[in-house]
Amino acid sequence: MRLKFIIGCLLLTSTLKAQSSLTIPQLESAAKAHLASGNANAALADYQKLVALNPKSAAYEDQIGFLLAATNRTAEGIPYFQKATELDPKMALAWYHLGVAHCLQQATGSCIADLQKAVSLAPGVGDYHFRLGSAYNVAGRYSEAVPELAKAAKAQPKNAQVWAELGNANNKLRRFAAGRDAYRQAVALNPKDTSLRNSYGYALVNSGDPAAGLREYQQILAQDPENLHVRTNIGYAYIAAGNYKAAIESLSRVTQAHPDDAGAHYDLGVAYKQSDDLPHAKTELEETIRLLPSLTEARYVLGVTYEGLGEMDKGIEQLRAAVAERPSYADAWFELATVLKQRGDNDGAIDALRHAVALDDKDAGAFNTLGLLLKRKGDENGAKVAFARAAALREQELQEKQKKLDRGAASLK
Repeated sequence: MRLKFIIGCLLLTSTLKAQSSLTIPQLESAAKAHLASGNANAALADYQKLVALNPKSAAYEDQIGFLLAATNRTAEGIPYFQKATELDPKMALAWYHLGVAHCLQQATGSCIADLQKAVSLAPGVGDYHFRLGSAYNVAGRYSEAVPELAKAAKAQPKNAQVWAELGNANNKLRRFAAGRDAYRQAVALNPKDTSLRNSYGYALVNSGDPAAGLREYQQILAQDPENLHVRTNIGYAYIAAGNYKAAIESLSRVTQAHPDDAGAHYDLGVAYKQSDDLPHAKTELEETIRLLPSLTEARYVLGVTYEGLGEMDKGIEQLRAAVAERPSYADAWFELATVLKQRGDNDGAIDALRHAVALDDKDAGAFNTLGLLLKRKGDENGAKVAFARAAALREQELQEKQKKLDRGAASLK
């Protein structure tokens, strides 16, 4: 029995010696074979031996990091990617892998910096642009995402996800025509993806074609009749088309079936507001705020609704909450100024108007109202400046209208 044990130990020792004596080409060949067969753990062991033999190889360090990430050990893989970039700072692939790993760990700042480095080193690789553009989307940096994703789409025109990310970035920037075109490409490549089709429908509605958006939504419901988000979007499309009755009917069914859906209550409130049914609008918008207090648009519309109902104090409260939540909300500042002016709070109205015109310097009416209030207060110089700006804007508007008329007349000749 003891003899068998000794023989077994000798055999194991000889096997280990044989493995450790493998050359770099032999280990590389074994690693490739293991990768080809899908045995990631065995390939990982091969590359760890290779690193021991050649500790200055950036490629081996990168491959170890990749295999760790591929086996759901991304955090363990990051130091290997970092080591690879230190050994070879010009290795674009290592920077790319490091960036993707940081993205997966939700370290967005590091993710973007690493991917920027990869793109700068290998600007011709479409996937690097795609990952960087997607990371910009996650960070809300949509204007930076668009050019990266456009480059990715040019390099990978058959990649539906690239087009979807490009559509998303354009939608967020309110470039709905560009978003529509990108989502059209995505849907053509992946027509069964209802999420893509829903985003395409949304872009169609916002680009001025609610009828086309409704057709896309109906296609989704044919596959997924209980899709709550789509049914809400159908109501939104009816609002965009000016069919408030249909919007109210559609959205009422959604809120009855799903009373906790803040988005549906908001759209229903807007539909009631647009159809001049202010009491029902008030009810739906108050419910929206109860469910989702951070929805700034709901506070704005509710403030306007309170104003229409003569509940001025409540209107001011909601409009102040809207601008506190979003200081860049020009429409809310202007509406707040309007209500404060009606209440006789000229100083408050002037302050709100100054915020409004600082955010939107193309509103002649706002400048004119500001001038009137400043004049009433005795600020002649301030009023003069505001009136001059209002007059310049009106003159500009007239010139633009005349140009359009001239172009129209020329086309008839």
